[in-house]
Amino acid sequence: MMLRSASYLVKTMYVTTVVLLLGYAYLITFPGHSTMWDLPRFHFYVITPTLFALAISAVAVGWTGIRLRDMNVLMLALAILSLNGFFLIHGLSTPGFIIPDQHHLAGVASQVAMTTCAVWIFLSTFPSDHSFIRYVSKHRRSVVVGWVAMIVLMNIAALAYPGMSDFIPIDLEPLNYLMAFLTVFLYLWAAKKYFQQFRIVKFPLHAAIVFGSVLLSITEVVMITTMMWTLAWWLYHAILAVSALLLLYGIIAQYRSNVSITHTLHQVKRYQALDQLRISISGSMQNLIVATETKDAYTAGHNYRVAMYGLQLAQAMNLDSELLRALARGGLIHDVGKIQVPGEILNKPGKLTSDERIVIEQHPVTGYEMCKYIGFMTEELSAIRHHHEKWDGTGYPDKLKGAEIPLLARILAIADVYDALTSRRSYREPWPQERALQVIVEGSGTHFDPECVSAFVQLCDKGELVDPQAMEHSYERVLRAQGAAAARISD
Repeated sequence: MMLRSASYLVKTMYVTTVVLLLGYAYLITFPGHSTMWDLPRFHFYVITPTLFALAISAVAVGWTGIRLRDMNVLMLALAILSLNGFFLIHGLSTPGFIIPDQHHLAGVASQVAMTTCAVWIFLSTFPSDHSFIRYVSKHRRSVVVGWVAMIVLMNIAALAYPGMSDFIPIDLEPLNYLMAFLTVFLYLWAAKKYFQQFRIVKFPLHAAIVFGSVLLSITEVVMITTMMWTLAWWLYHAILAVSALLLLYGIIAQYRSNVSITHTLHQVKRYQALDQLRISISGSMQNLIVATETKDAYTAGHNYRVAMYGLQLAQAMNLDSELLRALARGGLIHDVGKIQVPGEILNKPGKLTSDERIVIEQHPVTGYEMCKYIGFMTEELSAIRHHHEKWDGTGYPDKLKGAEIPLLARILAIADVYDALTSRRSYREPWPQERALQVIVEGSGTHFDPECVSAFVQLCDKGELVDPQAMEHSYERVLRAQGAAAARISD
């Protein structure tokens, strides 16, 4: 069961850390602690295949991160791949099997594995608008393929030329302690950053990274201070395996209750091409959507409908499948910043004061700041931040004008206004399509991108705009279930 709250996470980590450190202290001080538990066959035939399986799992997870457009998943997969891929050299270099006695190679491989994993987890704490993360996001397929290839080549080279490790003395004093200090620092820094985010979004992936990073920092300490084949040495192997499995489980827990939003369009021949998009959101993201819509009873289903309207308009404009995925994910979460808007302002039936208007106009920025730390890529972030910008530069929050406004945000702007006009509000009944469409057309060149308006009008004139309200029942049912689960957790 994944950790549910910040306090529960802290207590569990504290107890686990104390137990592991006390156990380690006992193992290195009790009589006979230096006894050699020399089990090379177990180390080679059990540890090595386990590491290989975890490395393969990390590659699969990395590809999943690419498909889901989730940078946290992608970066975590690269960390797990580094951990197990380089530790695979440690397993394969077990003395007496593939190569003769080479304790130095095993030590170097272990430290490289721990440090590179720490670096990737540390880098994953950077916001999605950071230049490095933007680069990885843009070239994510090449990064994954290149990193896998490098690890494979390093394994081959290490086994073919084991003496090469003599040129990397990071397992010898004082470099070993310096590397250990750096590695522990990176793990604990990442744990701190992810814990701060976990307190806000309660994502199981964040909890897993916090817990896993703490365990890996303990692993580093135990690894650097023990002798090979002692009981304490075997202990760090056990902690290492638990850490890797915990990180993988965090990803599974994050996405085990995925909801696809494309199945609702499969009934329409025009949108059969969307079958392969595999656009989905995690159960954790659903909870954020529920929290957003719970604050405004009159906009239930609004995020979903905006995403679906925007998706149809984007396909009519012949956007590629990658941008369609980005638009759908950004549309589903575009109003998440309203979580921070006081309910009395959000649900006020009358006209807002200037101060209240300033507060509510901050919700795109708030949503952007939240989502850039939870794995969203640049395209989704741009849609979240800029869907209230106007073509003539009078929108908010950044007063962008014309083509300065990202295309996905321009598309969502039309979808957002159209759904607002055709949905029931506390102060009026829903407008018919003709009247709502007239407002969209009148806003062409001032509020909206004329090209997007033209495509939307054609979509409506041809009768090809599918009304999501008639197809959202299964989606809303899942969201209600998620909301009920969230309520039980908070209770």
